[in-house]
Amino acid sequence: MTKRLPTEFAINMNLEKMMILQQPELKYANQSNYFDEYNPCHLYFICKRPRLTIDPEKFEVTKEFIKLTFNIQRKNKFEIKEYKFANNFSRDDIKLKSEYPNNIFQLYTDEETLVDAKVAPFLQSLIKDKFLDLEVLYIGQSYGVEGARTAPDRLKSHSTLQGIYAEAIINNPDSEIYLALASFNQINIMMMDGRTKFTEEELNEDTTRRKQVSDKLNWEGISEQQKINFTEASLIKYFQPRYNKIYKDSFPNPAHKTYSECYELDINAVCIELQTYEMINCCFYSDSVESAPWHMEKFLLNSEEDRKSMFEII
Repeated sequence: MTKRLPTEFAINMNLEKMMILQQPELKYANQSNYFDEYNPCHLYFICKRPRLTIDPEKFEVTKEFIKLTFNIQRKNKFEIKEYKFANNFSRDDIKLKSEYPNNIFQLYTDEETLVDAKVAPFLQSLIKDKFLDLEVLYIGQSYGVEGARTAPDRLKSHSTLQGIYAEAIINNPDSEIYLALASFNQINIMMMDGRTKFTEEELNEDTTRRKQVSDKLNWEGISEQQKINFTEASLIKYFQPRYNKIYKDSFPNPAHKTYSECYELDINAVCIELQTYEMINCCFYSDSVESAPWHMEKFLLNSEEDRKSMFEII
């Protein structure tokens, strides 16, 4: 019969922090102190979105509003989007300047520069729209042989990133490549089965096991490297990014030593959860996963024939 223990445990890795930038901006990522020792950045996504540019010829300004026109490139065609923003400067002598390739622009007067921005981050900070969603191309980690190197440090000379950048730019000239640096927080989940009839011996054994597993998860903790490994593997299995090879078809697997602590503790499942819409004002998707503001998936560490999922109530 399929097995279920009186007490089952799962680990949910929840997205805690995320920063969106492009490769030249990596040198500034550490200066912001956005990631710290409590929320370190060891995982990253390489993504793409349509190339966005501004049309400087279609600029309007009154004391009430500023109208900006943007071009969204999709292969050889352009979708035009016009937006009217409230003119918080309350003056109509504002001018717009943008030079080719028109992905950066300035709003200025004769006395000062009012806005100096990249088109995509500017729009992402102000509006919600499908063309701002990010397609996941690759998922990687920055925890290398030297230990706890952060993603911004490692990505400055990351050979995989350079290769994907080069290939993506060649194959997708209508797109821009972005990096999403991420920090995940561990949430422990415990379920006690009060319906199944267990023997006295099984209940006694479970009491001892429950304390051991609970102490390990809540106090000692799973090693940082192992957490990064199974979180990365879970994300790859879920999104199936086109540039990843390992873990797409082989996770979970008890033969993988990189997250063996989960099997040693007899954990029922590991889960991933990403709520990007509120955090960075856009959604994630891939060839295998539809765009959504919230992604969550569970991965049973044993086959369903051998072990019941703790998330199945009946």
